[in-house]
Amino acid sequence: MQLKEKQTLSSWSKGASPLILSDIFSNNVSVTVWHRKIDTTISQYFDKAFESLGLGVRGVFSMDSLKQELSKTLPEYEGKRESIDDIYLLSDMLTCLFDCDTVGLRIAPLTTAMCPSFHADNIPVRLVNTYLGSGTQWLPLECLHEHPPSDENGVITKTNFGLHYNKQHIQQMNTFDVGLLKGKAWHKQNDIAAVHRSCQLAENEKRVLLTLDPM
Repeated sequence: MQLKEKQTLSSWSKGASPLILSDIFSNNVSVTVWHRKIDTTISQYFDKAFESLGLGVRGVFSMDSLKQELSKTLPEYEGKRESIDDIYLLSDMLTCLFDCDTVGLRIAPLTTAMCPSFHADNIPVRLVNTYLGSGTQWLPLECLHEHPPSDENGVITKTNFGLHYNKQHIQQMNTFDVGLLKGKAWHKQNDIAAVHRSCQLAENEKRVLLTLDPM
């Protein structure tokens, strides 16, 4: 399907403009995805820095100190400045959307799926972006069923919290796509929480995941 500027599909929306992220405030939307092109300078930085990242980076940072803290923490390779600028950009967008000035940040270098089962997070909302490797997967809420639907192709399976879905309905973000995922603590609307999981990684595949929580 050719990507349009904006595409809304019931419980989720995606588009080529960052303005699509504001759709997260719609009552029926659990996932919004800003589709953007891969920046090879940044992806190559995280590829080179992968081993040096160790267990990754985790912390709560104010926008005033974010660039300085990342400059001290991230390893020195070509593309570091561009990578920090992009993390700052996404953090700035998030804090503007949710009227805050602090983010909970995690940069995770992965060789296996961090959360391989479909689940919903017990938070209000989270930004996810994959700089290297395969992107996050999610299920449209309208494709989840309490009882198994007719399974003509043998592709119906069940989440670990008891809802059934067709494997063909799994959606996946591309590398560098920016997603906002509602959690169960979103304005006490736990029924609108995004059902998502980490993708399975191929042998020797590397993945670098950025998550940001407004604080």
